[in-house]
Amino acid sequence: MNATIELFAAPERQRARYIVSHGFFKKGEIAEICVHHLGDGVEMTTRELAERVMIERDLEITDTALRNSVVFKVVQALRHAKRRKLVRMVEKRQGLCVWAAGDAVTLRVVASSPFRLD
Repeated sequence: MNATIELFAAPERQRARYIVSHGFFKKGEIAEICVHHLGDGVEMTTRELAERVMIERDLEITDTALRNSVVFKVVQALRHAKRRKLVRMVEKRQGLCVWAAGDAVTLRVVASSPFRLD
């Protein structure tokens, strides 16, 4: 009975739903944006990086459910990028991971350029 009443309750009383951001990003796009923002020797928290990702994709930062979903995507992307040494976790501050650029040198541009043996 209470669940039925909640369906028709005022919008401000309804809880925000979890938003799945699965189709918002291309493969590797989140990590690429994060590495770009960390490339200047800057240290940033996961939440700050998630906000940068949302700004670049023109997503609404004030939408809490969407922001939380993107934060989880950023965490996964950064952990994967950490294994490839693109980023490194510096420390944890107040429960938030602080990230910096990694030591890896990427050869993505070199590998994708045309190469001929003469």
